[in-house]
Amino acid sequence: MGGGFWPTLPLKMPYSEGVPHWWDPAWWIFQIVVMSILLLTLRKVAMSIDQAEKVEKEQRVSRRRSPGTPPPNIPG
Repeated sequence: MGGGFWPTLPLKMPYSEGVPHWWDPAWWIFQIVVMSILLLTLRKVAMSIDQAEKVEKEQRVSRRRSPGTPPPNIPG
């Protein structure tokens, strides 16, 4: 077992001098695009769930008391 601080995979990747200079920025741009799409998709799903819960709550309240009826008298 190695004595390094950071954990590593069991398979070590050899250093390759043949990797082009554009690969690292291209990889990071790809990661940023994928993560942005993932975050925006999850945000859209969460907002639609929140909207559905809000509509359901409003429907429950409107069913409980029809419009035009006075609020119930609560003895105090």
